[in-house]
Amino acid sequence: MIQPEYVRQPADHLTGESVVALYFDDLRPLDGPAAVLDWRLDGQLTRMLLDGEIHGRAGEHVLLQGNSKLKADWVLFVGGGKWHGLCEETHAALVKHVLTVARQAGFSDLSLAFFQHEDFDVQKLHQQIMDALELLGKEIEFCRYTYYDDVAV
Repeated sequence: MIQPEYVRQPADHLTGESVVALYFDDLRPLDGPAAVLDWRLDGQLTRMLLDGEIHGRAGEHVLLQGNSKLKADWVLFVGGGKWHGLCEETHAALVKHVLTVARQAGFSDLSLAFFQHEDFDVQKLHQQIMDALELLGKEIEFCRYTYYDDVAV
């Protein structure tokens, strides 16, 4: 099993085939890594939100091609549902879902960008990623992640 690597970089500096970030139904304007990636993508996600095409609901997925402002080739935004009231157990399920969706999209070299939450820290996030990777087998070859508690966005 691969070991996820913690990196202290903003989302727009993460490498890999795809950088993955959650966006939430009740966080407007966008915040954290989703906001940084959307900004670098010239507001594509924001326009989709404003047009009502997407909402941030759990299960939504938006795959956008990267541009010269990003180091990753693709950006995968995954709807996380409600941010307010998010618990550690639900976040762990979101981590598994994020990795499953990225794997199903054919990505094996991932960077994950997570936003700070008051109910858990980077050690708990690391364990959530490890648990999810253990379930997914060998299909994901590289996984790095950042946690926006100490990275300037």
